[in-house]
Amino acid sequence: MADSRLETSVQEHIRSETKKNFWINLILNGVIAYATLHGIAELTTWGEHSYGRDLIITALILCTILSGIFIAVFRHKCKKEQIVPEDDEGQALAWLLPYSPWLAAPWMGIIGACLAVPPLLGLLAVFNLGTMTPLTYALIKGLWAGVLAAIVVPIAIRQGLRNADE
Repeated sequence: MADSRLETSVQEHIRSETKKNFWINLILNGVIAYATLHGIAELTTWGEHSYGRDLIITALILCTILSGIFIAVFRHKCKKEQIVPEDDEGQALAWLLPYSPWLAAPWMGIIGACLAVPPLLGLLAVFNLGTMTPLTYALIKGLWAGVLAAIVVPIAIRQGLRNADE
């Protein structure tokens, strides 16, 4: 019976942190994008006043920082026995991600940038949004960053619960 409570506790942590980070990143990234770009009349995908590079850099930094923080925090919680993972918790991506948070975090940043930016740029192209106002971009970027955080946080938490490679 204790195992199901602990499993629920892990799931509660994941659910809580995911919700918080969705909203934090939605608001922060949207506000920062608008504050830095509101003086520009029109943004394009690539060029002088563009958003393509911004999305790549944002994905890389966001995924790296979130991964580093959550892997380290949940490793610490496991060591202090504040949270007890199941035996195989976090092992699903052991073949892809190194155990070390210092190596796993930037690797997750690279993977996140490679997997998150192209679909967004493709979706914007499909809806003919290659050119947009800073407000439109800020709204899209905020939503995108919130969703990206909501995807990265559970993965990073599970990596933090991962057993050391044997």
